[in-house]
Amino acid sequence: MFSTTIQAVCTALKPIERIPRPAGDNDGDPINSDTVFPYLSIVHQQQVRYAEELLYDYTRTPDGQPNRRAINTLIRNGYPASLGPSQDDYDLLLGRVHVGDWEIDISDHLGQGYD
Repeated sequence: MFSTTIQAVCTALKPIERIPRPAGDNDGDPINSDTVFPYLSIVHQQQVRYAEELLYDYTRTPDGQPNRRAINTLIRNGYPASLGPSQDDYDLLLGRVHVGDWEIDISDHLGQGYD
């Protein structure tokens, strides 16, 4: 079974830092939100999706729980991150990873909103 490494995640996150924010009222919105993602170039969208998929896999244990070791490793590598249960639904994980001026939403609703 393939296991995502911190090196793979960091390599995928580096290009995200250089993606310019599209025009519009999206200040503070995650790069993979429906207010930002559709307005990125195709290349930038592919970079974001790839990083998002790696982060989603990396930050969860095989049984779908937050991987605290992985979250701490992201933080130690300069990517502040959080992932934990929603206050409204403990079966739903909410989280974000900071990448430069951007945030990537790594919540359980991965992939919704811009497909």
